[in-house]
Amino acid sequence: MALALFGLALLTRLPFATMNLYAPDSVLYARAILAFDPLDQRPQPPGYLWYVLLLRAIDFVTHDPNRAMTIVSALAGAATVSLVYLLAARLYDERTGRVSAVFVLSAVTFWAYGGVAYPYTLLAALSTLCALLFWRALDPSASRVRRGTRLIAASAAWGIAIGFRSDLAIFLAPLWLLAAARATILTAGVSAACVAALVGGWVVASGFADGGLARFLEAVRIQSTFVEDRYSIFGNGPIAIYRNTYELARFLGRGLYFLIPLVAVTLSSADTRRIELRDRWRTAFMALWTLAPLPFYVFIHVGEYGYIFSMLPGLAILAARGAIGLAKGIRMPRVFPWIVAAVALGNAAIFLLSETPISARDVARHDRGIEEKAAFVRSMFVTETTVVVTAYDAVLVDYYLDRSYAVLAYDPAAMPSFTRPLTCPEVAAQNPCAGADVDVVLWDDLIRAEGPVWTERSMPHGARLRIGHALRASSLRVSEGLGVEIVR
Repeated sequence: MALALFGLALLTRLPFATMNLYAPDSVLYARAILAFDPLDQRPQPPGYLWYVLLLRAIDFVTHDPNRAMTIVSALAGAATVSLVYLLAARLYDERTGRVSAVFVLSAVTFWAYGGVAYPYTLLAALSTLCALLFWRALDPSASRVRRGTRLIAASAAWGIAIGFRSDLAIFLAPLWLLAAARATILTAGVSAACVAALVGGWVVASGFADGGLARFLEAVRIQSTFVEDRYSIFGNGPIAIYRNTYELARFLGRGLYFLIPLVAVTLSSADTRRIELRDRWRTAFMALWTLAPLPFYVFIHVGEYGYIFSMLPGLAILAARGAIGLAKGIRMPRVFPWIVAAVALGNAAIFLLSETPISARDVARHDRGIEEKAAFVRSMFVTETTVVVTAYDAVLVDYYLDRSYAVLAYDPAAMPSFTRPLTCPEVAAQNPCAGADVDVVLWDDLIRAEGPVWTERSMPHGARLRIGHALRASSLRVSEGLGVEIVR
């Protein structure tokens, strides 16, 4: 069954694999394949060295960084579906395992990210694999010696996983503590030493690959300070809780959709809660695994749809339990397959048929739009008198326009409003347009073109560019982060 689910998941991911690098971080990973340098954002610190080395190995065969990343995404997404089945079946029963796997298989953003150049399906796969190993270490039917051996193996897997996704060091620590609490002091100590050695090996290897340990640690410090100052409660006060919670709710909503009512049933129904609480160790395990990322996301940073994949497998299992509890609660067990089918098909329809963010059509529009917009700019505008304005995709613009155009890039959160002369050196380091009329190209679809001077060009797959002609000595005014206007 696990192998069948893996094959089904892989077959449903491959047709939606993207042809171009999906996001700025994708470009950073592509650059890291050529030269690992977190201090130079190749990729963002802490660098995820084991992931980069895996990409290099695949790129050696494919000679295409995007293809290498999408292969990993598809395989990791398929592996997650199988691992969720195995874990849920061991936590509960075969039926829960099958339903949980179907729910993960059809989850909208998880399906989409199985075909893009991002590492987040790998986050889900590694989290679920480690959770499965930690649960086996808690198995009361196993002997103490066997549980100890399993804890050491699970700890080794966790230590290796941190080299792929460093956030797992925080997210899986509660599960390790839970498993270690049922082990002898000697076993717990050996397991802790194993984790420390593997994590230390990753740090030393990253330092060696980055030209020195001090350089690598400096990159980590700079990135940590940036996140703290820009997003966390420590740098922004209580308003950060509101912002992060809003983003987390948005990402969870689009990741779960029709799973949300079933999760609510599990948490709110007295009968379902009573069933779940019969095994306190299992309840503690599910709570720690599913909710451990929550404090980090609320108080520190949650910046991407893929972040919630650390929570999605656990929430899918809770939704499966909710479907079972709902059928029992209404005393109509025959409707159970219909509940599961309605939820899975509903989420699949959102992904396959709708125009919502991170649906199949939205991803394809974005993917093909990158090359279409780049080709249009190169064919229609000269480099000496063109400025490309972007709020989010500066790295992508530089990558696909070969750094040949002046790019005015800004962060809407950090710079919600400003006015800048289009002929000043601050527009771009190249400053190609000083003293001349300028063509201004708005790259991001989210940017609002304000004022009467703009024309719009739609690309064949639905992406668009807004183009304005600015006379010499004009300025660009940005308001509310995404409103852009040419003023004299």
